[in-house]
Amino acid sequence: MLVWTSVFQKTPQFLMGLILAFMLLAVDQVLCNAQDKQSSAPKSALAKVTWKVTVPADTPGGSKLYIAGNIDEFGPWQPNAFELSPLADGKYEASLDIPVGTRIQYKLTRGSWASVEKSIEGAEIKNRTVTISGPQTIEISVASWAIAKPKPSTTASGDLRWSDFSSQILQARRRITVWLPPDYRENPQVRFPVVYLLDGQNVFDNQRAAFGAEWRADETAKKLAQSPSPRALILVAIDNSKNRIDEYTPVSDRIAGNLSGGRADEYLNFITTELKPWIDQEFRTQMRPESTAIIGSSLGGLFVLNALQQRPDVFGKGASMSPSLFWGNQYMLEFFSKPDPKVNQAKQRLWIDMGTQEGESPDGQSKAVEQTKQLVDLLQTHHRDRYDVKMMIDPDAKHHESAWANRLPAALEFLFPSPQETQLR
Repeated sequence: MLVWTSVFQKTPQFLMGLILAFMLLAVDQVLCNAQDKQSSAPKSALAKVTWKVTVPADTPGGSKLYIAGNIDEFGPWQPNAFELSPLADGKYEASLDIPVGTRIQYKLTRGSWASVEKSIEGAEIKNRTVTISGPQTIEISVASWAIAKPKPSTTASGDLRWSDFSSQILQARRRITVWLPPDYRENPQVRFPVVYLLDGQNVFDNQRAAFGAEWRADETAKKLAQSPSPRALILVAIDNSKNRIDEYTPVSDRIAGNLSGGRADEYLNFITTELKPWIDQEFRTQMRPESTAIIGSSLGGLFVLNALQQRPDVFGKGASMSPSLFWGNQYMLEFFSKPDPKVNQAKQRLWIDMGTQEGESPDGQSKAVEQTKQLVDLLQTHHRDRYDVKMMIDPDAKHHESAWANRLPAALEFLFPSPQETQLR
């Protein structure tokens, strides 16, 4: 800086102006070059894809038609998010510009999963798939529709409390459903262990469950509370939202070419610093980690693994049911492949399970089971001082709420052993 000052001081005024002009011209040229490079940078090519759909002759007149699938424009997987336009000839049509290389899975619906497309015999069909290689028109003939069943009456039972909980962290409201054990009112001095359950819509009631099947958590907890070795629990079900994928995953991954996920720590912060203190204030809970469990399935199972690892001071127990271990290039397997330098004083109880029929292909099914066994091996090799692990491989079980409902009793019995079992350990 001192050199430049001395030059300007000794330079005639016109020469100094000339130098400044050259400097401004050089800067302008650099900016132009940068702009040219930016404008010439390759962008992901988009291709126009058009769907033309023929519907069965018995489709009710005036029906609306939707595509539900794995890209954002289709929900993802919302049965009434992307609507097709009816044509004069009775067909339906819609178009989208989609990045080349995107792999799409989807199905046609008439606005709900109760009216999803079926085979000619009325059976389930596999997801339709297409990889976008360029502009194309996809012609589809729907064979038949699911026969709409009467809306089921509620299957929820017991002492249930509801709240639309407002979160500052999520900047949103979440429906919270609390189930209280049979003797909660009868023993006003007693405090109870707490189980937090993800995907709360699916926990208590067929009527609210996303796919019409619930976990029967209320019936299971009631039996456990009234068993010969009673264990009464408070259940807290947290509804998911359209941000489920983002909030349940610890790292990001690509879905249909789009980057998603990676907000699990934020969601965990919501549960531990906002929701749990409110639950502990409103209900007679045992607040210690050894009395607090968290349970989730699929991506929720992945979240449970992250929650136990990140907050052992809150959760002393967890059930990771059918965890999506493929996520983030098998991030969780990589994470647990290293020794844990911080060992908790009290061991955390961890239930892990997987069905042998989970996945869309035999190869995917075997991978899911292999990854589950690999995770348990890693935990027992590198983290045996921190986790007390129990694994169940469920023969012929699929990736479905009914399978998790069937395994929930065994999971809860492991997480909350009877006093006699605890003494034997």
